[in-house]
Amino acid sequence: MVGDDIITDIGGARACGMKGILVKTGKYRGGEAVRASGIEPDLVIDSLADLPEYI
Repeated sequence: MVGDDIITDIGGARACGMKGILVKTGKYRGGEAVRASGIEPDLVIDSLADLPEYI
């Protein structure tokens, strides 16, 4: 799953056993919000355009 919301996108993916890639766009609210969520994304990227270099 690739998404910009740590709770619904990445947390939901992790709850389903999927990998979660957090994109720093849209709903992304910074590293402190990610740490406070307790959810650990598999990868954090700046833009969706960066995704091809990781897959």
